[in-house]
Amino acid sequence: MTAIVLRLVAVASLMFALLAAEFAATFVFSGWGRGGVAIIAITMAAVAAFGFMDLHQEDVTVWLFAAAAVLWLTILLGLGSLDPFTRSLFPTNSMTP
Repeated sequence: MTAIVLRLVAVASLMFALLAAEFAATFVFSGWGRGGVAIIAITMAAVAAFGFMDLHQEDVTVWLFAAAAVLWLTILLGLGSLDPFTRSLFPTNSMTP
């Protein structure tokens, strides 16, 4: 029991350290752009998958379902972000006094 709790505390501490690195990359090292933040975010997802979910001990079926979940999450977040990115505000005649 103690080894499991110790491992979970270590993984949670690593996640908090990666969160701090992500904030630092966003605000302090703004020259990194989105690439540095994306690398840290992918690392956080890998730590969550292998640290909390113990994906390395599972069989192929669990790996396929995890990959399908990541695929559909990527599709849904991508489609959801298209709406705000493609909106444009055009002035109309009713807006002028």
